[in-house]
Amino acid sequence: MTDQSHEHPTTSPDWWENRVFYRVDIRAFSDSDADGVGDLEGVRERLGYLELIGIGAIWLTGVLASPVGRIGHGRDVDPLVGTIESLEALLTEAHAADIRIVLDLPVDGTVVDNDESGNELAESLRFWKACGVDGFRVATVPGITGPLDETTHSILRVIRSLPGEHRTVPLGGLVRSWRTEHGTLSELDLGVDLRFSSVPFDAAQIRQVVQNVLDDSLNSGSTPVWTLSNWDYPRPTTRFGGGASGLAKARAMTLVQFALPGVAGVDNGTELGLPESERPDRTSSHPVRGPIPWEGSEPPFGFSAASGSWWPTPPSWASSTVEVQLEEPSSTLSLHRNAMELRRFYEIAQRSTVQWYGAPRGCLAFRCDRGELTCALNTSSETVPAPPGRIVLNSAPLDGDRLPPDTAVWLV
Repeated sequence: MTDQSHEHPTTSPDWWENRVFYRVDIRAFSDSDADGVGDLEGVRERLGYLELIGIGAIWLTGVLASPVGRIGHGRDVDPLVGTIESLEALLTEAHAADIRIVLDLPVDGTVVDNDESGNELAESLRFWKACGVDGFRVATVPGITGPLDETTHSILRVIRSLPGEHRTVPLGGLVRSWRTEHGTLSELDLGVDLRFSSVPFDAAQIRQVVQNVLDDSLNSGSTPVWTLSNWDYPRPTTRFGGGASGLAKARAMTLVQFALPGVAGVDNGTELGLPESERPDRTSSHPVRGPIPWEGSEPPFGFSAASGSWWPTPPSWASSTVEVQLEEPSSTLSLHRNAMELRRFYEIAQRSTVQWYGAPRGCLAFRCDRGELTCALNTSSETVPAPPGRIVLNSAPLDGDRLPPDTAVWLV
């Protein structure tokens, strides 16, 4: 590390409240050195894109070379994706663009119960904070992709008890239940609730999940993070059936996601409406994240100068590249950009409760109590009347003043 003395850029203890988080799977994002694998320098080179579309924080996965908790471990960067210097360069440029950086913090759960490992954990946290890291998503090893459990909760409790910790940077985690045998997850600042990432396209179930997440996060004193996919759940286009119908449902759910109070989280590639890649083998049960298609008409679409990459890119993604979608006002990328801009304008992210309104069967309508914007969603097979108000954004064309199936709308 080149310098551990510079000031931390965070100016507010709740800096995350009004930001959109973007999860970067580094190996599948952008390859700067033509070895076929994405890297930190590739992320730095694409910061302009993330700033352009309105991202306020980047959650980097796969940075640390080893888990924290053991002596000599947890303070190194995986050489496959870069170096300490390349991470610091990314941090410097991101902060200059007012973008925060959050890292996955894998912790060796077998050693958290002794003083020596606690001291080692403290040293690792100080090291990464001195680098300029703005927050951490805490997980145990093995099981880094799963929800928080008793072991992870113990780790959170250890971190919060460290001398000088005082919630100087936020801690986040994947959550399915906001309670463990240790009690409520009050140590969390941010909770990515997996129930929203897996809820079916059904208005009644969506409403129930949203209300449960709001209630549980409020009881824990944490901020909910709404994301439509993650490592364990496919991108929404695939999850909702694939093809044009799956994409329409994914676009509609984007408006629901961005209309909710808390933090909105975007899994890289979701903003392009990408499905999962075809799997060349069956070595993993996790969803397949093909490399991001940036530009051009042939794979790997600007992801790498290498002819091949760590994972094949479908040729059909030529019509879904960033280059194409930035120029198309009706694209899924443009829908995300518009939703992020309006979310900031109407201050939806501010802490508030949700007011639910009456809606036809198979539909829902709600508004944050401190806001002016109403979101309506039609998950039924029938076209229904849209709520009264002036339309500011819709996920698909409307039928006059009526809301077609698989469509959402924002009104003021």
